[in-house]
Amino acid sequence: MLSELQKRKLTKLFSMYDANCDGVLVYKDFENMVKKLADLRRWSSRSSKYLILNETFMKRWKTLQKDADTSRNKEISIEEWLYYYEEILGDEKKYNEQVNALIQLVFDAFDKDGDGKISQEEWGELLGAYNISPVYAPLVFPKLDANGDGFLTKEELVQLIYDFYYSDDSEHPANSMFGPY
Repeated sequence: MLSELQKRKLTKLFSMYDANCDGVLVYKDFENMVKKLADLRRWSSRSSKYLILNETFMKRWKTLQKDADTSRNKEISIEEWLYYYEEILGDEKKYNEQVNALIQLVFDAFDKDGDGKISQEEWGELLGAYNISPVYAPLVFPKLDANGDGFLTKEELVQLIYDFYYSDDSEHPANSMFGPY
């Protein structure tokens, strides 16, 4: 069962995809996210990076539609989203399948210079792409960067995302990674 903190964080995550704030996720929301990310990196719709990005997001949408859209209306409501994540977070294998592939993709999209690290500036771009004001980047990034080297590695990000989903400590740095909720 999801805790109240997890429900708040997952509601924030839902809103990050629901760019038009209509209270449901649809195919178009995922299509728009692909376009935003590709535009940010100036990837043409025929580039291999764009095609991989599109394939991953569309696969994510199809999985959500299949597993979360219990009403079969081609929309994911917040209630369906929360129920879906209750199932995902209760099964580590499902979590790894669903979340880690997306982390890899997002990391690659935002590691602009390809150095294997995400800087505070790149984190701000990620927030902006996900409909969160980039002004939060300088507020949250230093907390996320536990070793103080100015970057997040893929391994650090994987752990932070895991902590975001599972931590019930409201003071844990990972719980503020996407700004207030």
